[in-house]
Amino acid sequence: VFFEGADLSRDRIKDDIQVTVTELADNYGISHNHLVKVVHNLATLGYIQTYKGRGGGMRLARPAESINLGEVVRHTEVSLEIFNCWKPLCPLTPSCILRSALAEASGAFISVLDRYTIADLVKNKHQLLELLG
Repeated sequence: VFFEGADLSRDRIKDDIQVTVTELADNYGISHNHLVKVVHNLATLGYIQTYKGRGGGMRLARPAESINLGEVVRHTEVSLEIFNCWKPLCPLTPSCILRSALAEASGAFISVLDRYTIADLVKNKHQLLELLG
């Protein structure tokens, strides 16, 4: 979610801003309905704060430096499995080496994400804003 550090316009850049779902959906070409669900989930998990009514919107609930990407993925993804060996049950499951290799790869994926925060994603905010046009 890229809204910390930029208010979606070229002439104003702040470190702590509030944006609306409509602004995000319009600027990024995201389904408004899908984004509402994502925002609700992130708010429930405590990553963002939402404000209703006129002047409402959302903002990060904590400093961007304290929101770890690996943590967010672990809390928002139902499963990190590339495929499910259990439904239907694969006959090779008891001695499958691929399953453990994929589990190791999934762990490595999260390990890399654990090295980054939301703040890391917007270090080049001026370039990102230029791309938004």
